[in-house]
Amino acid sequence: MAEIADDGPRKADRRRWQHGILRHLEDFPRQYAALENAMASFGEGFDLREFKQAFRTTDDMDAYNRVQALERAVGRVQNFVAELAEAGTNLAQVPRPPFKADGSSAQQAFEGLRDAGVIDGALCRRLVRAQKARSRLEHTYIEAPAGDVHRAAELVQATALEFIGPFRAWIEPFLEEGG
Repeated sequence: MAEIADDGPRKADRRRWQHGILRHLEDFPRQYAALENAMASFGEGFDLREFKQAFRTTDDMDAYNRVQALERAVGRVQNFVAELAEAGTNLAQVPRPPFKADGSSAQQAFEGLRDAGVIDGALCRRLVRAQKARSRLEHTYIEAPAGDVHRAAELVQATALEFIGPFRAWIEPFLEEGG
């Protein structure tokens, strides 16, 4: 994270955060659509049974590739949400609570946005859960059961959509300042 002086962040840091936020907001609809498309490839309503069958297959590589596309989409969308939260809190200089032993900078940013009134406590808790689920999928994939991946996809799909509207409305004035 960039150093924030007593008089605020450096102009170069502000521009970098603004540019990153704008790029993420612009590309978010495509990434979210990719997640929805990947989920839909497992039947109407993102059928758990169909997903588990594809997740466990050792011979149907088309089905397994659909699983991998879903996992990638889950990670990408959650990364976008976390990166938006972190860059937004940096740009707006939102105070963040202290790190928790099992926390992350994304969790800290979500909690900062909660404390600033950008998101409510329930959404903050779900975003933190989604971030932890994404981390588990990426770092312990071999051990992740199909049901956990399925739940993570549903959680990320729901929380990302709930997050993006309030975040966009809140961050827009900061994107115009000193741009």
